[in-house]
Amino acid sequence: MKVEVRWKKFVKPSVPTPNNQRKLKLTSLDQLQMPIYIGVMFYYRDNVENPGVDISQRLLQMEESLSETLTLFYPMAGRYIEDDDCFIDCNDLGVELVYAKVDGQIVKLLHGDPDIDLLERLSKYPTNVVGNPLVVIQVNAFECSGLAISVRFTHKIGDMYTMAMFINSWATTCRGNVDAIVTPSFELSSVLPVKGLAVPNLSPRRIGNEELIMSRLRFNADALSKLKALARDDAKDSMGNNSRPSRVEAVSALLGRAFVNICRNKHGEQRTFVVCMPVNLREKINLAIPANSCGNLFAVTWVQSGQPTAGKIELEFDGMVNVIRDMIADAKTKYATVADGEELCSMVGDSLAEFVKILARGKDCPFGFSSWCRFGLCENDFGWGRPVLVSNASSNFKSIFLIDDEETGGIDAWITTDEDEMILVKQDPEILKFTS
Repeated sequence: MKVEVRWKKFVKPSVPTPNNQRKLKLTSLDQLQMPIYIGVMFYYRDNVENPGVDISQRLLQMEESLSETLTLFYPMAGRYIEDDDCFIDCNDLGVELVYAKVDGQIVKLLHGDPDIDLLERLSKYPTNVVGNPLVVIQVNAFECSGLAISVRFTHKIGDMYTMAMFINSWATTCRGNVDAIVTPSFELSSVLPVKGLAVPNLSPRRIGNEELIMSRLRFNADALSKLKALARDDAKDSMGNNSRPSRVEAVSALLGRAFVNICRNKHGEQRTFVVCMPVNLREKINLAIPANSCGNLFAVTWVQSGQPTAGKIELEFDGMVNVIRDMIADAKTKYATVADGEELCSMVGDSLAEFVKILARGKDCPFGFSSWCRFGLCENDFGWGRPVLVSNASSNFKSIFLIDDEETGGIDAWITTDEDEMILVKQDPEILKFTS
């Protein structure tokens, strides 16, 4: 498909940011983040119930509502300043809004594996955070009047919780429901130290010169129920908890088992493995933080396995279920007692540094995933209905994102890896049992 950019513009807050809010201090947790752009894609079919609304009207509506939303989310329209005192200059230079026409039908993106090259053209973004927009939005209009909306943001200004709140507020404003918007807070620096931590040299898992491909594995509601039941029945819960594993725990365990076994078979040895995932710390810490706090308030929780049993290379599903459940439960217990901001930042930073150190050895089979479930991404209605599909935008590193699938009531696993590994994952008999 041909993607032709028609115009680009900077959208500024409808009301100028007051001078006393011009400098947003970054917390230690913000400074730990890599200066990369993460992206999410929303796919909308043509709204047959409202055919009179053309693309120019929609674009104007989106632009005006974005400007209103930025008055509350003013740091998004600023610029990242990297010096001895890293901060966001809330200078109202604006969020970049891009409009592009696509020579094709959106239905081709809704079925089958996505074309990663096409996704890159539907979601362009800067290569350097410093001096560039912190948020880049690209609205892609298809011949069928369907839309694919990409939202790219740098991790320096916030985590997925923050961006989900921003996107939801924008969509709500676009529908005219301004009174329903929650008021965000950018006051985390009042409870978390701004003194910089030693930033670990953490870079995404790249694959040299090998090309990446992206695939979608669908776990519908019925499959998830069966998978959770299997996890409950097969796994011996070392925490003494008889409740079922969550949807995310069950899916990540199934995928993790496959990736670890692929890694072990590739290297022909009984390697240990390392599992990691980001955990939202809001409502999990004993620290008084402002309501609707924006910024980075998460920790990378991880665990390294013990040595595998002699002569047994293959990892079983129940073993991975236990590992992931215990990892998440231990993280909740670990952070639940934290009541001091400096202690929290030190714990998160020290844990991340140790994780990077282990990965750098290159002796383990790494497996990481991010869950964007329960963030309400499927609910973002700009006035022409909810998205029929939500995915992460293309990434140039190995990744697994779990996102709610509103159509089936299940979970989509969006996997980016090399072709050889993807073939083996898709051929895994256990995964085939639960995916459609």
